[in-house]
Amino acid sequence: MKTVMHGIVRRRTSGFTLIELLIVVAIIAVLVAVLAPAMSGARRAARRTSCANMLREIGRCAFFYLESEKAFPLLNNQPQDGHWQYNYLIWDGRDFDHNFGPFVEKNLVPDIRVLYCPVQESPYHGLNTFVNPWPVQDLLDTRAGYGRRPEVTGIDVTRLPARTALYADLFHTTQYISDAHKTGVNVGFTDGHVRYVDNVPLVLDNDMTLPTSLLDNPTMQTIWQQLDGQE
Repeated sequence: MKTVMHGIVRRRTSGFTLIELLIVVAIIAVLVAVLAPAMSGARRAARRTSCANMLREIGRCAFFYLESEKAFPLLNNQPQDGHWQYNYLIWDGRDFDHNFGPFVEKNLVPDIRVLYCPVQESPYHGLNTFVNPWPVQDLLDTRAGYGRRPEVTGIDVTRLPARTALYADLFHTTQYISDAHKTGVNVGFTDGHVRYVDNVPLVLDNDMTLPTSLLDNPTMQTIWQQLDGQE
């Protein structure tokens, strides 16, 4: 006679156990910690490249303008370039006669977004913000997200040395560095090339403030001179 032993058969259900789930979560956390800085760095590099492309396009606009006008427009609406920090005008509340304005008026700018750094976070230099209108409005400034070198009004900049800094990210106060690339600025030169410059300490550490002042013109001049020839 055969004796049949009946036992309880335990079947493992499908899915993760708690320990396995915790291990998976831990692995994902480690991967995120390792990859996040690299991904963040890649995003910064991509945005910096986009900014550089904007400056190249601005350089092309400038040289198209020079083909017909032979000399650069006024920097701003003040005598002799006035406050050199005031180097970002598109519209001064009345006309397009200054700085980037003539490029827009002559339809040399293919897209108004070209005049705005994609990294700059300040609403005063962003496209169509509550303090920087686009389309333009009477009696209100419309500002670009880039600045132009002073003391080139009325001259043909193609005659300047090739490594002369002509346009750059805003640096008329250190806050605009913090609001954009953090450690430096993209710079466009008279030969058309653009370079990211982060080895000019005065860009990051100076006493320039707002509102703009003639007293800060020497600092602006020194920074532009230090940007010249950067490689």
